[in-house]
Amino acid sequence: MPKTRTAPDYVLLFTTILLLVIGLIMVYSASAAWAGYRFDDSFFFAKRQLFFAGVGVLAMLFIMRVDYWTWRTWSKVIIIVCFILLVIVLIPGVGLVRGGARSWLGVGAFSIQPSEFMKMAMIAFLAKYLSENQKKIVSFKHGLVPSLSLVMVAFGMIMLQPDLGTGAVMVGTCVVMIFVAGARISHFAWLGVAGLIGFVALIASAPYRIKRITSFLDPWEDPLGSGFQIIQSLYAIGPGGLMGMGLGKVDKSIFIYLSHKRTLFLLY
Repeated sequence: MPKTRTAPDYVLLFTTILLLVIGLIMVYSASAAWAGYRFDDSFFFAKRQLFFAGVGVLAMLFIMRVDYWTWRTWSKVIIIVCFILLVIVLIPGVGLVRGGARSWLGVGAFSIQPSEFMKMAMIAFLAKYLSENQKKIVSFKHGLVPSLSLVMVAFGMIMLQPDLGTGAVMVGTCVVMIFVAGARISHFAWLGVAGLIGFVALIASAPYRIKRITSFLDPWEDPLGSGFQIIQSLYAIGPGGLMGMGLGKVDKSIFIYLSHKRTLFLLY
């Protein structure tokens, strides 16, 4: 076992903090106008984001002190717990439905999303498995199939919520890990074709996913639904161009609140 690192990787730490700060600034810039109009406090959403960012930083400071070999030792237990949580979240009356997906569990005043924990657990477990079975990874039957089977089981449970975005990120990350571990490109070629067919089938199976992809053709056909985000993008690019108007420069925006739809439009 290698010697425990006593000092953090300052480049990685600085980059993480920098991205966090940029994210907070973007949240304020994107929400200030609506927060001021709706809550009479332009920092309403920014303060909420800052609170959760603070919780995240504290968690990061704690976890970064844990020897990464600890995650290797407990990876099997962690992934089992995550699978149990994925089952619990699917139970009606227990899992919370948000955005059309039953993917949240309420814990007091907070709520957690088990699929997000599964992404991290799968990375830790797969890293352990691949390091212990590196010679087998070149074999389709004894290396690639066992590696991907567990990933696809987790993906299937996440799709039962359904949450295609989270599932796709997890699968994509794991596929890259398996490829870096030494899997054959020829195996990935066949899997890539099968994966593409499956991905298209998943999109075609849900009309709202198709609308998200095709809404750019005529966003005004459903301005309050699938075309909403694209229309807002057009409003943003219209006055600001590619470089934008600048941080917080939305004073001249005219708000029209459609009470019967409870939808906000930003007109410049």
